[in-house]
Amino acid sequence: MKVFKQLSPRQIARYIKSFHRGYFTIESLGTFEFNAGRINLHGLTCRQRLRLARQINQAVSQLRHNEPLPDM
Repeated sequence: MKVFKQLSPRQIARYIKSFHRGYFTIESLGTFEFNAGRINLHGLTCRQRLRLARQINQAVSQLRHNEPLPDM
């Protein structure tokens, strides 16, 4: 499980995109679960945590669609 000290949605999105399944913690907000490269929104009741999870899921989607193909 990765622990993030600072809130950085893009950095967290890169982590989620790389591992696809698992858990991560943000020191000030607690633990989040992700599966299939997206944060599970079920069980998130705090508005701040829910808003953050949506931002990170959006950043993951942007990374998937905007990344250039590697040169061969």
